[in-house]
Amino acid sequence: MNPFRKKLFIILLVMLFILAGCTKPSDNSPAQTKPVDTPGEVIAPDNEKEPQQDAQEPHSENESDKNDEPKAGNGEDETIFEVEESKLINGWKQLTLKDYAYTTEDWDSYSYRDDNPMISYVLHFPDNWDIEYSVFTNEKGEKVAELFPPIMMTEGQSLLDNWEASSECELISKEDIKVGNLTGVRIVLKAYPYGGDIDQWYPHTYYLTDGKRVFAMNFYALELNAENQKMYDGIIESFTFLN
Repeated sequence: MNPFRKKLFIILLVMLFILAGCTKPSDNSPAQTKPVDTPGEVIAPDNEKEPQQDAQEPHSENESDKNDEPKAGNGEDETIFEVEESKLINGWKQLTLKDYAYTTEDWDSYSYRDDNPMISYVLHFPDNWDIEYSVFTNEKGEKVAELFPPIMMTEGQSLLDNWEASSECELISKEDIKVGNLTGVRIVLKAYPYGGDIDQWYPHTYYLTDGKRVFAMNFYALELNAENQKMYDGIIESFTFLN
């Protein structure tokens, strides 16, 4: 090969190497960044994007219809819960309640049915007691009594027909009672509360009925004595259904 051509060939070869080196990525070039996820999307474990779910489900307009709890209506179907000064017993309070009736098969659990009527009644209780929803407390904030839901007996059903004392309680007494034209039962049990610092107490449960409607209430005593019994009896004797 001609020395001049050989020299030119070498020069061209060197220039090609230089040009090739300029196009090679540098080790210090920045790493490629991942695109930012768009709002409302999350990356699933398999790297496929899935719609992000809201932390809270949207409330349906008919959500309350899905529950078993009855709803208050207007006029005659409107529920009532009023506490005022007693018109019957001086120094006591008066509860006027109107609510949807419940049914029961075992007198331990209760259920609501759409065709159940409303039941209203008046009950008087000591002035140093307060009531919130169905629970009565004394001036110390201690639970002293509790209302059962108003009960409507089904056709052929009688008061406490399938009732049995719980195996976790001891039956002290079960006696028939009468308040005006209402008949009923008073049940005293010895029970052992779960937790807390109370080893035992004595629930006094009263039931009153006119043959169809039933009122029921529980009182809680830490001991058996005539004074408690007289007070509980007096509260129940103040009860009356409203037509």
